Amino acid sequence: MTASTKINNMSEKLFDNAANSLFIKLLSEMNAPLCSSLKETAARYLNASEDWAEKALEWNTKATVWAKGTPLASVFETQRDLTSQAVENSLILARRFWKIDEKSEKKAA
Repeated sequence: MTASTKINNMSEKLFDNAANSLFIKLLSEMNAPLCSSLKETAARYLNASEDWAEKALEWNTKATVWAKGTPLASVFETQRDLTSQAVENSLILARRFWKIDEKSEKKAA
């Protein structure tokens, strides 16, 4: 067994035991009201961030319309595509972290 395998096994045992721990369950139940309000705030923040990012990309498209027939057009388009993908991936990661369902999040907003 390598050292990393031993560490992985220990961490799995620790988290398995933590999931079954009465103290952890009680603590999570006590913090449920606080966590739900934080989750709702995070959902609103993510929605607002997504809207601002979309507006910024739209503005960038309008601001670089002059480059449509030039060699720079592909550079600007690539920049927008990469930015759009980065924003989308960041939102997906944040929603997974907060365990926010995008469909229910849109209804709340």
